Amino acid sequence: MKLDAGFVGFDGTENKRTILAIDAVKKAGGIEGDINLLLRQPHGRAKSILSKMVRLCDAKAYVSDDADKGRWEGAGFTIQGGYEEFFEDSDFIMVGTPGDQETPYVEAGLAHGCTVSLMGGAHRNKIQKALVDKGVEITDDLRADFEREFFFGLENYERFLKEKPKVIQCTSCNTTGICRASLAARPLGLKMVFGNIDRRHGDPHTVVRASPSAVSIGKGVGHQGTDAGTVFEEVSYSIRASKIPTTMPHTSFLEFVFEGDVAPEELVESLAATREVVVIPYDDEGGKKHEWTSEIMEAFLSGFERPISPEIFELLVSDAIIPVKLGDYTILQTVLMVEQMSIAVPNHVESYLLSGGYSAEKVHSTVDEALSCVHGVWPDSLST
Repeated sequence: MKLDAGFVGFDGTENKRTILAIDAVKKAGGIEGDINLLLRQPHGRAKSILSKMVRLCDAKAYVSDDADKGRWEGAGFTIQGGYEEFFEDSDFIMVGTPGDQETPYVEAGLAHGCTVSLMGGAHRNKIQKALVDKGVEITDDLRADFEREFFFGLENYERFLKEKPKVIQCTSCNTTGICRASLAARPLGLKMVFGNIDRRHGDPHTVVRASPSAVSIGKGVGHQGTDAGTVFEEVSYSIRASKIPTTMPHTSFLEFVFEGDVAPEELVESLAATREVVVIPYDDEGGKKHEWTSEIMEAFLSGFERPISPEIFELLVSDAIIPVKLGDYTILQTVLMVEQMSIAVPNHVESYLLSGGYSAEKVHSTVDEALSCVHGVWPDSLST
């Protein structure tokens, strides 16, 4: 298979990890094709990251504006072409721009026959309206793409493979975490998920300006549970998202409602058996308690080396699950840790493989093995 991948917003928090991950999966799967990056102005971070991508992935650089070509070349980079050439030379486009900036790249990608993959924060309804306002023809198939459920490959890869969409929207970081947990909980009779997400507020360079007590309480139901509900239609979701002044991770305090009797140990077992989910024991064998999110993150990341980026990790779940019995239902109170910069990356990679018609039977094992994604109970019972 030959499948050229193009990235818009290549220096964004999630996209730069997706680039490294796709490069690893290409090599593991014997997939040919280039990694193409669309550049804007040559600011310091962009130059630093581009240098790394060229060195690690032999990435090809294209400029959005021909006026910037000389500046990039003056910084020592080889430029393959301009805006149109970028889309002509790419089969798959991952759009990782800030919200509400996706439309021109979706339009150009579709015009050049590319499969366009969007991140979770995009608003497909707004993009579709903007395309209509610009006179772009929206065929029945394309309209179906804009209205289809969110892509979460662990659950709906095969369904998407049959549909062959040209526009795919992947689940966001928190929605990915909810979906992974729902996938594990569903066989136990899951009926509903509700609770609150302490959502990461801002980037490292902005969060230090905020008061440590500056919590923005979410009003109403957030998009995360609603988006997960498009994937797991039989489950009801009601999830608030509050903004917390911390850089990582998001922490989800969610209640899983089951019909009948379900013990915490059953959910732990199911979580540990689910791809890309790791359960962290609250009490370690040596008497150490894993009660701080920062300590849990450090313990997991420092003790597990990956060939690509050590920041790419699974959904981390504490085994400190509290059961509550309510009539014929059991409510299990959980704590989940979600890392905004990387938890959705395996799903992004699977959208790339989907665009090339990669086998549904092999896709999850290929991605997990190439990225060293694991599941199980940390630290002694982990496997890919």
